Amino acid sequence: MTSGKAEVDILFHCFYIQMGVAEGHPVLSVRWPLTPMPEPEVDEVYGGLTFNLGSTNTVLVRDEGMNIVIDPGIIQLGRYGAFQKRLAEYGLRTGDIDIVVNTHCHYDHVEANYLFRGKPLIIHEKELEYCGQLYWPEYRDAFMGIMNVDAVSGPRQLTEHIKIIETIGHTPGSITVVADTAEGKVTCVGDAVIVKEDLLELRVPSVVTKNIAPEVAIASLRKIRDLEPVLVIPGHDAPFSPRAEKGL
Repeated sequence: MTSGKAEVDILFHCFYIQMGVAEGHPVLSVRWPLTPMPEPEVDEVYGGLTFNLGSTNTVLVRDEGMNIVIDPGIIQLGRYGAFQKRLAEYGLRTGDIDIVVNTHCHYDHVEANYLFRGKPLIIHEKELEYCGQLYWPEYRDAFMGIMNVDAVSGPRQLTEHIKIIETIGHTPGSITVVADTAEGKVTCVGDAVIVKEDLLELRVPSVVTKNIAPEVAIASLRKIRDLEPVLVIPGHDAPFSPRAEKGL
């Protein structure tokens, strides 16, 4: 029995794989969630021969008979069938997804878009330009051009209980999805909040796009906090309740 409000489920919890290379051989560690952030000494140990792989929190939101996927994640989730099987646990197929939302254009949020070719894609208009600068035009075409792109600027109401707001800072067009659920507001914030301390301490996230002032990112954090969400789903940390974290 549904509540008449939006329903939010996490399809994939974020994960983080840190690779080091010693004499050409990979050294692997898996971290989930990111709190605390990896220590910088890891890079020093391997003389800078390090790189990271990971995927964001991927969320399913349902309202008014519509199925919305937020940040599908990395390409491997679809390539090996994990995404399809996870949807099946909810009685869904990829064709049953009505809308895809990318909170921003980074690879770990958009690559599994390809599973939803031709579906409406909600993304900020500034992200389309930024993606072409950050990667290359063919990359943007491969993961966004195959979609029916609906570029937004400013707030957008998707359904009665789901809306999009701008939370710029991590990237020029970062957006947040706000879902009004039976328990209260749930915010899917992408990397506007990378780890929970960013929001709880109103600190500048570890990655803020070049040419965007840190104060802009902080203003976005305040915007999220002022919504008084019962649950925040960040980009690379476990979902958390700000009130519970503060002991309120």
